[in-house]
Amino acid sequence: MKLLLLIDLLDIKFQASRKITLFLCIMLSALLAIAQTPKTTYSGKITGYSGNMGFTTGKLIRNNVITGVNEMYVINIQPDGNFSLTFPLVRNEECWISFPFFNSWVYFEAGKNIVQDFNIADIPKVVSAFKGDAERVNNDMNKVRPVLMDYNWDKIYADIYQLTPEQYKSYFLKIQSSKLALIDSIAKQPGFDKIAWNLAVRNVKYGTASDLIHYNYTREAAYRMQNKLSFNNREPVLRPVTLKADYYDFLKTLKYNDPCAMVCYCYFEFMNRLMFMDLIYDSAGLLDYTKEIESLKSKDTSDANIKATIKIYQDMMSHKATKPGALEKARTGVLKGLIHADISLELDLMYLQPLANELNYKTDTLKDDSLAKIKSVLKHKFLMGDVVALNDKIKQNISNVKKQTSYADSQIPVNTTADSILSAILDRYKGKVVFIDFWATWCAPCIQSIQEIAPLKEELAQDKDIVFLYITDTSSPEKTYQAMMPHIKGEHYRLSQDQHNFLTGRFQINGIPHYVIVNKQGRVVDPDFKWHSNAEIKLKLQDLEK
Repeated sequence: MKLLLLIDLLDIKFQASRKITLFLCIMLSALLAIAQTPKTTYSGKITGYSGNMGFTTGKLIRNNVITGVNEMYVINIQPDGNFSLTFPLVRNEECWISFPFFNSWVYFEAGKNIVQDFNIADIPKVVSAFKGDAERVNNDMNKVRPVLMDYNWDKIYADIYQLTPEQYKSYFLKIQSSKLALIDSIAKQPGFDKIAWNLAVRNVKYGTASDLIHYNYTREAAYRMQNKLSFNNREPVLRPVTLKADYYDFLKTLKYNDPCAMVCYCYFEFMNRLMFMDLIYDSAGLLDYTKEIESLKSKDTSDANIKATIKIYQDMMSHKATKPGALEKARTGVLKGLIHADISLELDLMYLQPLANELNYKTDTLKDDSLAKIKSVLKHKFLMGDVVALNDKIKQNISNVKKQTSYADSQIPVNTTADSILSAILDRYKGKVVFIDFWATWCAPCIQSIQEIAPLKEELAQDKDIVFLYITDTSSPEKTYQAMMPHIKGEHYRLSQDQHNFLTGRFQINGIPHYVIVNKQGRVVDPDFKWHSNAEIKLKLQDLEK
């Protein structure tokens, strides 16, 4: 499928003082006429690669701004350093590429073959070059990549943790100004690609706006970093600062209702933070269960039902629960009042993302009448292309479930008490090393980590002394759980709330995913295993086999 994306960039300086009008690809309405999502290929050669380097895969992440779904694809590296991945892509956009030696976004054209070759003979000075489709755009992006990726967060955290909102805003706008000036100076080179310049500028602006929206979160993280405080406790250490409407004046400097923004990688994060900015929650009104929690704590807190109820209230407050419909109503009014521009595209995306996320995590499909209703609400009808593609993907996954045989839905006796649940499970795997993954069907980081570990499980498939065990609770809906489980190789347990609560307390689980390692003797050797690569997991598990 060929997509032409029309980007109107009027009155923007590209070189010296000349104003230019830049036309990028698209007639996005063509999406509705496309019957099948085109397959896009990412391939290349890693010169200097060796299989004993400790990694055999990379990953490509596509953040779909229409559905809000993170799509992760594993890039398998051959022993000779060649790699190739084919994946579905509806439109031209930037995707994140992650290897141990390279982490950045790359521009992809739908249905085309993007080739990126690496030379890693000198790891501190890794060189990459593109050829074939989108060669010029990506090679020029390489020239500005050092500017785009230059964020010294240790220094930034040290600088900003005591700043007021206005000081914080000035700090990041100064960084933005410096980056834009550097990009413009590089782009003055003869023949520098206009699309590359446009993407670089947009990424800087959307990235800065995301940081500014996240004032309280970033300030909290900076304070913890500076004071060496744990991030496991999700309760804020600092009292959040109420941000007034005039703080958000930077939002007026961005361009809205522009389909071409969806090409830019940083637009996804910007949209997410825009949807859930503090001012919107302040306007919607948060539900406060403090009195209910205090009342329950004054009773018998050893009662499992009371403990579970307290946890539910605490979780709702930590996730900023609001009355049904209040957030959506507040969002429209707040954003229109702040931006004073046509934001119909942004509002359409904010309408679609929760629907698509629910569709994806419940792994249920929409009937034609439901799709027609969604389409009737949208002002930008081309957005339906991604919703239909997601719906079709889920249909295909459901049809494939019956073919899956590499998983086991393990059951335990219904009368197993909460305090005996751990031994009831682990006794089944004595003589084996067990990797326990606490997860949930609705947890996006859990799903992404499961996908990342999948190649390791394939690699260890013949090793019968290693078990991958997945534990969730009733917060994972039964229907969703049954649909997702066959795609996750390993042993699976869906526990009652009481049983899960016991394990949560046993391992001090403050958030998921959470990992536990058990040795062959059935003894927990790491109750909170942290990992950054499959190589770390493999080394840990194989050491315990000896």
